[in-house]
Amino acid sequence: MVKSLNLRWFTGFILAGYLVLGVLGPLQGAAGDDPELLPGRTLLEELEGLSAEHGILIEGLEKTSTAPARFAHGSLREQLRQLLFDFNYVLVQSPGGGIEKIFILNQKKAAPEPPEYPERIVLNTLRNGDHHVVQVLLQGPSRATIEVSLLVDTGASLVVLPTSMLSELGFSPDELESQEIATANGRIHAKIGQLDSFQIGSERMHAVNAAFIEDSLLGSNGLLGMNVLGRYLVTIDDQQNLITLIRQR
Repeated sequence: MVKSLNLRWFTGFILAGYLVLGVLGPLQGAAGDDPELLPGRTLLEELEGLSAEHGILIEGLEKTSTAPARFAHGSLREQLRQLLFDFNYVLVQSPGGGIEKIFILNQKKAAPEPPEYPERIVLNTLRNGDHHVVQVLLQGPSRATIEVSLLVDTGASLVVLPTSMLSELGFSPDELESQEIATANGRIHAKIGQLDSFQIGSERMHAVNAAFIEDSLLGSNGLLGMNVLGRYLVTIDDQQNLITLIRQR
């Protein structure tokens, strides 16, 4: 198994003819790790000063010409670490333990941010005759997380749930608006509530409207309607009992 690592920086030390690499920390360090900027000075100027003062050969200085300098304190090694905070570099150590040479490789790049929402969700389904049923997680005003089975219904305009769930989710029926909604079996009257959270697969949505109707009209499952399904290109595999949801751009 191969794992990828995000590195904040690395240094290499050549000791007695061999190279030792040390990983010094993650790319996204704590806020206190980032030294303060030094106004009016460039990183190139600061490194040239250290090079002249300590007799160190620094290759790749041109790569720092547009970078701002930072306040650097402590030992020479610590000053170099602070100044080259944003760069990958290799440090060559002399036989006596001093710093002989530095190779500046390149400027570090931040790891790409993960997408806010998954692009594709693939779910196993259960069958209810010719229909497919998926599991979702709901939260209402009560903040309790409830797992329910919803029948995939492209004829339903909203997610539809039984009125018996109103209390468990934290809704008061008298405070909900009445509305006529469309289902595959026609139009019916329902109470409309807004779910705090609706999770399908790895995606969690917020402020999702749900229609509540009498349990006797629903059968054993609620309905997964178009206010959720309409966000995706939906593919159903009857042979494998899978549903694939691809986010619409």
